[in-house]
Amino acid sequence: MKKLYRTLRFQLLFRSLVILTLLLCFVGGTQYMFMTHRMYENQAISIQSYINSMDQNVWKSIKTLSRSEKPPHPNLLYPGGTVALIGKSYNMSVLSEDPHAGAPPSFPKKVYQDALKDTMALHYQVAHNDSGEEIIVVFQAISIDGKQAGIIQMSTLTEPLNDLLFRQVSIFAALSFAALLIGLFTFLPVIRLTLQPLSRIVHMMGEINAGNLNKRLPIYNKQAEIASLGISINQMLERIETSFRAEKEAKERIRQFVSDASHELRTPLTSIHGFIEILMRGAAEHPEQKEKALQSMYAESSRANKLIEDLLFLAKIDRVPSFEMKKGALGAVILEMEPQLKLLAGKRKLEFFVDQKIEVVFDRDKMKQVILNLFYNAVQHTDEQTGIITVSLQKDGGIMLMIADNGSGIAPEHVPHLFDRFYRAETSRSRKYGGTGLGLAITKTIIDSHNGTIEVKSEQGKGSVFIIRLPG
Repeated sequence: MKKLYRTLRFQLLFRSLVILTLLLCFVGGTQYMFMTHRMYENQAISIQSYINSMDQNVWKSIKTLSRSEKPPHPNLLYPGGTVALIGKSYNMSVLSEDPHAGAPPSFPKKVYQDALKDTMALHYQVAHNDSGEEIIVVFQAISIDGKQAGIIQMSTLTEPLNDLLFRQVSIFAALSFAALLIGLFTFLPVIRLTLQPLSRIVHMMGEINAGNLNKRLPIYNKQAEIASLGISINQMLERIETSFRAEKEAKERIRQFVSDASHELRTPLTSIHGFIEILMRGAAEHPEQKEKALQSMYAESSRANKLIEDLLFLAKIDRVPSFEMKKGALGAVILEMEPQLKLLAGKRKLEFFVDQKIEVVFDRDKMKQVILNLFYNAVQHTDEQTGIITVSLQKDGGIMLMIADNGSGIAPEHVPHLFDRFYRAETSRSRKYGGTGLGLAITKTIIDSHNGTIEVKSEQGKGSVFIIRLPG
C-alpha cells in the first residue's frame, strides 16, 4: 500500500481529486453566502413592500389603538411576525406580536435615524430575539396625511429561510460527492492512458543492461515532455554505450599492451640471461664471442630501457606535467638534429624545408622528442632504398611543422586510434622495431601541453603526413 501511495498515478489522481474538492467547496461556500444574502434581502423587500402596501387608515387606527393603551392583537398586521411602532421620540409600541418571533428587539437611535432620512431605501438587520433565535428586522418610515408618523419595525424568524438553505446545501453536497465519484472513475482510465508512454519507458529501462545498451526507446511525439524524456534517455544510453565500448577497447588495449610489454621485456632479459650463461661457460675467454655477447646484451638492455622510460614518462606527465617553456627558434633546433636524423634515415633520402627565423614558445627537449618520435615512425614505414622523408617548418597562420614520408601508409580504420595509448596498428612491425604503442601517444601529450594540435593524413601505398600546428 505504501508503494501505491508513492506512484505517480496515485499522486496525480489524489491531487486532482483534492483540487476538485477544494473547487467544489469554494463554489459551495460562495453560493451559500450569496444565497443567504439574497434570500434575506428578498425577505426584507417582501416585508417592506407589505408595509408600504397598507392603507394610511390602518396606521391611524393603530395609532389611536396605541393611545387608548388597549392590548396589542397578536398577528394583527403580519402573520408570523412581530410589528412595533417607533415614535418620533424613539419610544416603542408593540402593535402585533407573534408568540414564536418573540418581543421586538430595540436598536440604537442611529438605526432609526437612518430609516427616517432615506424612506425609499431598504433598511434591515439580522439580530436575535430574547430566546436567542435569529430574526430579520425591517425598518420602514410611515407617513399619515403627508407627515411622518414614525417607523414601523417588523421582525420575523429566519428559520424557514435557513431550512431552505440547508436543503439547497444538502443537494449541492450530494451532487458534489457524486461529481467526485464520477471524477474518480473518469480520472483513473484517463491518467492510466496518459501515463502509458511513461510506463512503457520504465518497463524498457528495466530491460536494458550492460549487455544490450544498443536498445533505444521509442519517441512518443504526441506528448512533448515524454518525447523530450525519451530523447534525453536515448542520448544518455548512447553516451553510456560509447563509454562502455571505449572502456572495453581501453581494457583490451591495456591487456594487449601488458602482454606485448611483458613479451618485450622478457625477450631482452631472456637474451641477456642466455649470453650470461654463455660467458659463464667459457665464452669470456674467447674475445670474439665475448664481444658479440656484450654487444647483444647492450642492444637488448637498451630495448628494455626504452620501454621503461616511455612508461615512466607517461606516468610523470600525467601526474605532474613539467615543461620549460621558452621562446626560441624551432628551425635552429631541427637543423641541429640533422646529423642525428640522417643517421636514423640510413640510405633514405632526407629533405629539409625549414625557416630558421620562425620563433615559438616551446620546451626544447620535449619538442626534440616529438620530432624524433615522428621521424622514427617514418623510418619504420619506408623502404631503406627508395624511402623519402621530408621535414618542413613554415608559417601558416600559426606555426606548422610537417613530417612526411612515401612509405606504406596507414589503413583508414587505424587513423582515428593512432594517438591512443597502447595502440599499435601493425603488431609485427612494432615488435620488430621495438615499438610499444606509446610513441605517438607521448607526442600528442607533448603537443597538447604546448596548446597545439596534431593530425595525420595518410593513404595506403603512398605514405603519411603528420602535421603539427603551434600558436605563434
